[in-house]
Amino acid sequence: MPENKPSRAIASISAVLAFAGLLSGCATLPEDATIEPVDYRACLVTDGAADRAGLNDSALYSLNEAVVSFGIKKTIIAANPSKFIKVTDKLIKAECHLIAVVGSRFSESLKDVVATNPATNFLFITDGSDRALVAEDLPNLVVYRIDLYEAGLLAGHIASSFTETRSLTVVCNRTATPFLSGVKAGAAQFDLENGTLTLVNSGLMQTPSSDVLLPYNCTKPIVLQPDSPSNNKLVGYGRDLYLEPSLAEVKESIGATIIPGAGPRLLEAIAADLESEFIGGKLGSTTASFGNGGLLISDEHAIALPSGELQKLKDLAMAYETSFK
Repeated sequence: MPENKPSRAIASISAVLAFAGLLSGCATLPEDATIEPVDYRACLVTDGAADRAGLNDSALYSLNEAVVSFGIKKTIIAANPSKFIKVTDKLIKAECHLIAVVGSRFSESLKDVVATNPATNFLFITDGSDRALVAEDLPNLVVYRIDLYEAGLLAGHIASSFTETRSLTVVCNRTATPFLSGVKAGAAQFDLENGTLTLVNSGLMQTPSSDVLLPYNCTKPIVLQPDSPSNNKLVGYGRDLYLEPSLAEVKESIGATIIPGAGPRLLEAIAADLESEFIGGKLGSTTASFGNGGLLISDEHAIALPSGELQKLKDLAMAYETSFK
């Protein structure tokens, strides 16, 4: 929270966020919009490139929205765990009012950084374990965890409803991940409901027999293989694949995207901090799920969900989430 409050008071968080939602995909303002600059800097640290699909680009997009919506300044740094302490020291010296940290690999280093800088607010966006950090109950830290298994669960069920060859590939996935495990569970549930048998593959490239691809954590543009089925479909995770410029020529192949609420949560944190309403610790931390709106399914575009699929997804998510209660 800045010591010098902005000269222009923000009437309410909900009103500002509603306005931000009207912005275009490139985060530019309408010509007749006038936003006064404020004395506030929000900073973003990402594990790897800030524009990497998933949590990184979701946070990046919303930080850019905050700049044009609220009139704040921004700093963005791509880092890795070995550089994290040095990077955050630099941002604190630069008087960042809020530092958003994206990436589960920063978890171990983050606690001491937050604890030794009580005047700076932090938002940690992760798809890994968050129990240790939440247990610390630090008042200047909000932990926002994405349930990656549930994201995969939804993606797997949707992809299984699209495939005609009964074969899916999670591309760019090098190792076993909660997302891949979720995809397999989602496909298995679809098979149980429909008496089918769906094969889930994973690797750096598309399996030739697969007609549905699920890109996850890709660092390069998705390339469809020339010998793959002609009716390829894509089911993504991160920002809506339909808005991805590199996929402009294959928009008709985009089925759906599981969208984590990382970006909107960052926007909310900045708006709250500007109004001196930042709430950290256990009270302000949460896990994003389909049930609480932290995981969304993109609007239908060229490919519609099969009839009844959305209700099946709601039931699937509810059954999974209630298993923890």
